[in-house]
Amino acid sequence: MKNMQEELGKIVSKHFLESSLDFFGNPLPPAHDREYAVSVELDGKSLLKHYSGNVLSDGVCHPVNANTPFDVASIAKQFVACCIAILVCEKRLNLDDSVRIYLPEMKEYADKVTIRHCISMTSGVRNLHLMKYLMSDSALDEMEMFFRQEQPVNKPGNFNSYEECAYEILGHIVERLTGGNAQFAKERIFEPLQMTNTQGDGVMGGGGLFTSAEDLVLWHNCLMNRSLPGAPEGLFDMFFSSFTLNNGELCPYGFGFFYDEHDRDIIWQYGDNVGWQSVIRLDLKKKLSVIVLTHLDCDPVETALDLENAVMREYFDLPERVNYKSAYYSKPRHMSNSIAVNHRNYPNAEKQYPLSDNCFDKYLGRYYGYEIDTYFDVVPADCCFQIKYSGRDDEGYVNLLDISDKDKLKMRTRGKWGGNSFTIEFYGNDEKIDFFVLQIGMGHFYFDKCT
Repeated sequence: MKNMQEELGKIVSKHFLESSLDFFGNPLPPAHDREYAVSVELDGKSLLKHYSGNVLSDGVCHPVNANTPFDVASIAKQFVACCIAILVCEKRLNLDDSVRIYLPEMKEYADKVTIRHCISMTSGVRNLHLMKYLMSDSALDEMEMFFRQEQPVNKPGNFNSYEECAYEILGHIVERLTGGNAQFAKERIFEPLQMTNTQGDGVMGGGGLFTSAEDLVLWHNCLMNRSLPGAPEGLFDMFFSSFTLNNGELCPYGFGFFYDEHDRDIIWQYGDNVGWQSVIRLDLKKKLSVIVLTHLDCDPVETALDLENAVMREYFDLPERVNYKSAYYSKPRHMSNSIAVNHRNYPNAEKQYPLSDNCFDKYLGRYYGYEIDTYFDVVPADCCFQIKYSGRDDEGYVNLLDISDKDKLKMRTRGKWGGNSFTIEFYGNDEKIDFFVLQIGMGHFYFDKCT
């Protein structure tokens, strides 16, 4: 046991203490100021508990320990999903209910989006972070913006795509059915499990949870032993049930967690929120729990897998596993090569190609995107034109597109912005432009030309 603990401790030190730069290439703080908490347990026995750094609370610095809360971001999804499962088992909703039953503010497309689709990340709804990233100076809050969305990215059930909006929808459904989803989670999950250092922040959805390494051990024990005081009958059968896509393939995502690509007895989830990085992995069959929580911009998934591999070699003589987070995101994300244009106000508009100077002026002007409440200006540039946020002269990311070669506009203009590939297409007729379509990442947005 001691040798195992030493080996695991060396792995943690290698990842968090020996490095001098974070994964953005920025200098890390001094080793003694690097905040993290790591726990490894096998069949209820602790193999490693490793803590580092200090946190400020009520004006006093305290060493990080087993009970120190961390912002675990997307790990909140497991608890939102568990709340949904409890409500289904208590017959207060159904997995095949349309989300619009509970959120009637959503547009008509949501009639075909079910709770099942949202749980399994197959809803086809747009990426909330992407919408927020595109917005400029809008007073809309997240859900007001989301309720403006007029169409999905994909047909519900066709593809699995990791999008925050699906769990924001679920969080608000729990909120409306219970009067407070963080309070419901507290009463039905956190308090029965004595997770005393866990607290929801606002409406838990894709994130919004602070919890500690020790509390997550209690959660893992709950899942491994299928034991939650006061749980309705059938809760864990539902929580570990699998979803299928429309083509019959198994979905790689379940109730707030990924399934390991090669072993569906292994479930995991990571969290990432502005400097807070975390990952939890759980082997339900071997009862191995690995928890890595950090307040550092370092990859905890690699750390967790190295810890897991060390245990597997020592106790089960099994080969190493790969970083399935990287593997998942290296797969095709089902982004269409063409934009399916279906503008409500301009059904007869045709794609336009700005290839000659004599029609150049018709593209210039102000455009408004209703769905994200944002204006863009198309203005002259040295060789062609530039698309930028209205009323802003900032350099950098606000200069969305700077076209220097008109030949590239024969079909569509491609480039890089915010780490996403994008396409812009203009629509109208020989005399004028009616709107342009911006496709970025998994979503496309209409911008109508202002008169």
